[in-house]
Amino acid sequence: MRLGRKVDALIRQLHEIKKLDANPYKGRLFTYIYETGDEALRDLAHKAFDEFLDTNALDPMVFGSALFFEKEIITFSKNLVHGGDDVVGTVTYGGTESIMLAVRAARGLYRKRKGVHPSPRIIAPLTIHPSVKKAADYLGLRVTLTSIDPETKKADIESVKAELRDDVALVALSAPNYPYGTIDPIRDIAEVAFDKGIPVHVDACIGGFILPFMEKLGSKIEPFDFRVEGVTSLSMDLHKYGYSPKGASVLLFRGVELKKESLYVDLSWPGYPFINTTVLSSRSVAPLAAAWMVINYLGIEGYIEKTKLVIKARDDILKGLERLGFKTVAPVESSLLSLTLPLEDDLFRFHANMTKRGWIIGLQPKIEGLAPYNIHLTITPMHAKIVDAFIKDAEESLKESMPRELEDAKKLLEKDPLILANMIGKTPYDSIIIAWLLSAIPSNIAWEMARELVVEVYRA
Repeated sequence: MRLGRKVDALIRQLHEIKKLDANPYKGRLFTYIYETGDEALRDLAHKAFDEFLDTNALDPMVFGSALFFEKEIITFSKNLVHGGDDVVGTVTYGGTESIMLAVRAARGLYRKRKGVHPSPRIIAPLTIHPSVKKAADYLGLRVTLTSIDPETKKADIESVKAELRDDVALVALSAPNYPYGTIDPIRDIAEVAFDKGIPVHVDACIGGFILPFMEKLGSKIEPFDFRVEGVTSLSMDLHKYGYSPKGASVLLFRGVELKKESLYVDLSWPGYPFINTTVLSSRSVAPLAAAWMVINYLGIEGYIEKTKLVIKARDDILKGLERLGFKTVAPVESSLLSLTLPLEDDLFRFHANMTKRGWIIGLQPKIEGLAPYNIHLTITPMHAKIVDAFIKDAEESLKESMPRELEDAKKLLEKDPLILANMIGKTPYDSIIIAWLLSAIPSNIAWEMARELVVEVYRA
């Protein structure tokens, strides 16, 4: 009886802890979660996840389900992006892990062909996801960031070409990039890289499971996948527009040589043969099982129907916000929107008042010569259900004054920006406070402050 009461108390505590999280099922998040609103899909994915929670993908000879799910997922994924028989792959726990392995593979291939360079380079546009720089930092490579066309918000072709020298191990491009949702000119760049024998990785973590369906529905999508001869690897996240639970991503390689370079093998230690296809060693099969369930539940037609909802929600939200005075920062080429208002203060006021109403919207920085401050919206199928409510709240938010906490914060900013750091975590408006801080203090101080804040936030 006492044990039963303890269990009940723990479950009640779990429910209370859950209240610390944003609700992912109401359509008020425009970042982090790719919710469909399809409860049957969600229930099936959770059942599959639970069924395989107590398994270990470390050894697929013991847990054969790991190998079964991985092969099935790779086959489905590579067919979406026109991968032939020469395309092989790995299922990872997320896009960062996929990119880490793509960088490791490129480094291994570079060393095999040219010897050990003290620090080979990755060439990537400014908009490349930070996980590429993170992978380079972990693996001892340098990253050269190239310029962005200010009109198209895509990688500048000539800027990339100018950097393709003998010390380059990899070119990394996006389909689409996260900040502005545009697709880099992958064919034009990959052709030149191919002639020089330089691998090209396409970060399609966001686009891999939606751009193919947008194309099927008539959207003009420039080829970004294995139809482009110079593309040698591609990452695509199942836990984004694949609609599976976190964390599942796919990394595809053109040819076995690159995949072999992504593996870690140690046959010399006294224990079992240590062979890892991923950065993680022990890991549950559960995310693979859930991803398999989702792709089989939806199938091609199901994904097409979800994509129709995304396109409709995107277009309706865009039309509504444009009516209120918003302008797009970049051409609309994907499921991502970046929009701004003529006056910075109006944008901050809008963001704050929408936050107050429970909407979670990205706020992106001003980049001189490229983009003003802007809001970022990742559109999912769930948003088709909330368009009217969102636009209604957007209209009201534009009419209201700035919340008092932010008015106070702005006064602190004028007095001493570093004092403003004390407000982080104490209001719902961290995005704006951080944006103001970053604009007011030198970057080296900001980076060190970020580290200190994280240490404090996670201090037990």
